[in-house]
Amino acid sequence: MFEPKKPGEASSSPAVEEKDEGTDQFKIGPVAGVGIPSVVSFGGTLKLTRFLGGGVNIGLIPKVKLSYYGDATLSYQHYDIYGRIYPFGGGFFLSGGAGYATVDGTLSSNKTVSANGYSGTVDYNSKGSVRTLMLTALIGYFYTTSIGFSFGVDAGAQIPIAPSQVSYSSTYDVTTTAPPALHDLVQAEFKKQADPIKQQTDRSVQDTLEKIGRTTLPTINLRIGWIL
Repeated sequence: MFEPKKPGEASSSPAVEEKDEGTDQFKIGPVAGVGIPSVVSFGGTLKLTRFLGGGVNIGLIPKVKLSYYGDATLSYQHYDIYGRIYPFGGGFFLSGGAGYATVDGTLSSNKTVSANGYSGTVDYNSKGSVRTLMLTALIGYFYTTSIGFSFGVDAGAQIPIAPSQVSYSSTYDVTTTAPPALHDLVQAEFKKQADPIKQQTDRSVQDTLEKIGRTTLPTINLRIGWIL
């Protein structure tokens, strides 16, 4: 039998839950990371909705020698613009981006040579640079706390999609024990002997840059950020 509710008595019907109005709010913030091939990276990321996001990323490698790629010492820069899909509306995401990777390679060599009875040293420095259009594909997880602190991990590959062109510059210096009167004559002879050194050094730089500029690179990153 229906009984009227007495004045001041609480309703016995279930409470209606409030709808979360902040679920699809626009969010943006800085992100930094460590990993490979970029030793350090930084940029910004944004959430358009629970399911869509994007951002920019810049990765750097200080000068380092990687025997897998050859003899030259490398420095690396990579930047791209990416989009993300969060298929379940949480931290798990799939990401695709496009950008450019620029790799500089340097190699120095020296050799003691002799000419006309005098000895000297040839110091040769070769420097090359390669710039490649890259696609980046990642899968990862990026969790944001209620106060905005965020952290995550991702892995994937950087894939070169356009031919790479390698540019070069080189310098060499010759020092000799020859007296000033014969210095120019002896130095000219040393320069002739420097050609094989130049060819070998330039070839080492070229081989290193062509390999890294045309090789798919695995990428793994740990990232932290502050997204508001």
